[in-house]
Amino acid sequence: MTRTPHSTPGPAELETLAEGIRAWVLAANKHPGGSSSAVEAVTALYFSGATSLGTDDGDRLVYSKGHAAAPWYAALWALGAMPGMSWQELTGFGQVGHPVPRMPRRGSLPGVEMSTGALGQGLSFGAGLALADRRAGRSRRTFVVLGDGECTEGQVWEAAMTAARLGLRNLVALVDANGSGSVIRLPVDEWAARWAGFGWCVREVDGHDLAALTRELRPTEDPRPTVLVLRTVKGRGLAADVEGGNTLSAEASPEHLPALDTGALLERALAVVDARRPTARRLREGPRAVPEPEAAGAAWRTRSALLQRLSDHPVGDVVVAKKALGAELAEELSGLPMLWMAPDAIRNSGLLPRMERTGSWHWTDPGSDVLQCAIAEQDAASLAGGAAAGGLAPVLFSMEGFYWRMLDQIRESLVFPGLPVLLVGTSGGLGDPLGPMVQSDGCLAALLALPGLEVFEAADINTAKALAVEALADGRPAYLRLPHEAVPVRHGLGSCAGAPLHDGVREIRGHPRPEVVLVAAGAMRETALDVAERLARDADRAVRVLEVVSPTRFGRLPRAGRERYIAPGALAVSLHNAPSGVLGSLLPEGGIALGADGYGIAGWPSRSLFEAAGLSADAVTERVLKELR
Repeated sequence: MTRTPHSTPGPAELETLAEGIRAWVLAANKHPGGSSSAVEAVTALYFSGATSLGTDDGDRLVYSKGHAAAPWYAALWALGAMPGMSWQELTGFGQVGHPVPRMPRRGSLPGVEMSTGALGQGLSFGAGLALADRRAGRSRRTFVVLGDGECTEGQVWEAAMTAARLGLRNLVALVDANGSGSVIRLPVDEWAARWAGFGWCVREVDGHDLAALTRELRPTEDPRPTVLVLRTVKGRGLAADVEGGNTLSAEASPEHLPALDTGALLERALAVVDARRPTARRLREGPRAVPEPEAAGAAWRTRSALLQRLSDHPVGDVVVAKKALGAELAEELSGLPMLWMAPDAIRNSGLLPRMERTGSWHWTDPGSDVLQCAIAEQDAASLAGGAAAGGLAPVLFSMEGFYWRMLDQIRESLVFPGLPVLLVGTSGGLGDPLGPMVQSDGCLAALLALPGLEVFEAADINTAKALAVEALADGRPAYLRLPHEAVPVRHGLGSCAGAPLHDGVREIRGHPRPEVVLVAAGAMRETALDVAERLARDADRAVRVLEVVSPTRFGRLPRAGRERYIAPGALAVSLHNAPSGVLGSLLPEGGIALGADGYGIAGWPSRSLFEAAGLSADAVTERVLKELR
């Protein structure tokens, strides 16, 4: 917000700041319990001089306790993050049309790093930011404000383990331990031992003592991540009969609000800010902010630059793409700001040999670009979002069935803020002998329901590489689905990266006037080609075969655009190793949608699974001929 050097307020001035912020928080009256208990923490974070928050390129804050964002908004407003807005206008934050959201949303204001409100994800996101800073050699710290109620979320402890294992000494968590988890009481005395057990440097402090907070926020030489357990009072400043109560998550009743001269208290607080930060008043009183256009993507993200680095597999090669993609891309894109990630099954991604070479299993090499995320999928997804916000390009590999565990994290930490993370789903659909435990059943359909997530699907390794480049160059969140089985290469890499990617579909067997149009994706491409050959050879039928490489892009085509591929009047049949409705929804009326519905099938060999699901070439051919008769 400002690069101008500033001096540090004294103890009395910090108290004046806290009084002004608390007065505004109670005037706004939105989640006043948890908001008022965090007032001194926010005051110390931004104004004590113990951090470099509130300055360009300074420390960063993830306000994971999004329901109680009011004191944070007050601090940002005082520093000029909301030009032209009065404090009275700011009290209406969260209303329809108001520029300041009720829950923090990344990009809505300067200094808002993460979209929060889905509790439990902020520490993972903060760890990603801290990891990116360490990779880049930046000295700043990342602070994460957590509520103690939020600390009952399991993902918080996944992140706590990850941060300790990675030795993220530049990560500082502040737990607002007001003893209340919404409507249940929480054991304030137990938090310190819990965090210490996870390998953190733990300090307990009176969360309303500004001098103590200032002292504990200063950098230390401890090599571990640090957590400050703040003993606070929920509803601090409300009437005595409700202060410290357990039912203050909604608005406080008027009779419980103190009679404060909010304007006068804020004026005194702003006088302190303006005396110490000369540019704050000018920013605060300036014209309404106009959103700046997004900066152009980094030069390395262009399709041509990425494609030049990649090796091409000859047509006819039979490759297991889920094992080859990560292994090859990580080598070919080495030296770029990438972060290759895999929760648990890192062997399935092909990243294991590179990870062992770079020493990241125990994170002995902080500069490694490969991260083994342990069995903690939710933490991995949000950490990837933080790493992307910190300037890295994360690519996360996991079995598609395990993405069920990450859906909320993908939505909140990646897709909603539009962060450029590439998610790769291996073992898509049927094909794994472990059956419903890892098969994806309806996971692809659930991912397709997330607005803003571009979905790709590849059959072979060259297509997978071309689609990975497409996603990386696009600079938005994307999901790339890979099959379980080995699939032959049918197109060179240059051909795969051509114009058809724009429409999300390509014709792989042509006919100018088809009677049947087979629409397939992933490994089912080979079945579709087999069925087409049988229909042409044995039944003298004219058949066109389409391969859908992006159901989201194909689905966005207007009707005339789809009719260029699915000829009107032809029988349209979709074949998919996924819920039948994924491709079936793209067919014209009267089409036949064949897919893997239900909760998966256990067994081996994989051929038997497709036979049992009615997706073998024999079964599909018979189904089409029956319809044509």
